[in-house]
Amino acid sequence: MKNKLMTISALSLVSVFFLAVSVKAEDAVKEQDKLQTQDKLQTQDKLQTQDQVREQAELQTQDKLQTKDQLRLKDGQKAEKPGEGEKNALKEQERTRLMKGAGNAKGEALREKTENAGEEKALKNQEKTGDKNEKALKKQERKQEKKQLRKKEHSAGNRGSRPEGRGQGRGAGKRN
Repeated sequence: MKNKLMTISALSLVSVFFLAVSVKAEDAVKEQDKLQTQDKLQTQDKLQTQDQVREQAELQTQDKLQTKDQLRLKDGQKAEKPGEGEKNALKEQERTRLMKGAGNAKGEALREKTENAGEEKALKNQEKTGDKNEKALKKQERKQEKKQLRKKEHSAGNRGSRPEGRGQGRGAGKRN
């Protein structure tokens, strides 16, 4: 009887041990599932914020380009090339549509930092190229003006020397 009690107690201890191990395994699986879902949610949030950052960057560059165009109009320069009016109108429509969908404002400070860093460089580069183009146009205009002045001077100089040459030729012929 003692032997039977001992075996029964030993088996019950072993079964309790295995039961505890199985419960721990189930808890581990549940915990792992929970961590996986949290990771998925975090990656989705990151992707959404990245998309929003890109959209905001695009919107800001479009705004800056539009303000440049408005400044050009005020200065009397030609603001748009043919066909750009339609493009700008489409961009404006897209921008307003994006603004309506921008209800989720997570990570606004991060977006501002990333937008400002890239856009400032792009804006400076655009301003530099615009200045270079303006300088090249002015330089070419000056060259053309100089050429025209030279042609006028040259033709005026030739006209003045022709009568003198004719007169000298006639006078030289009469003297001999």
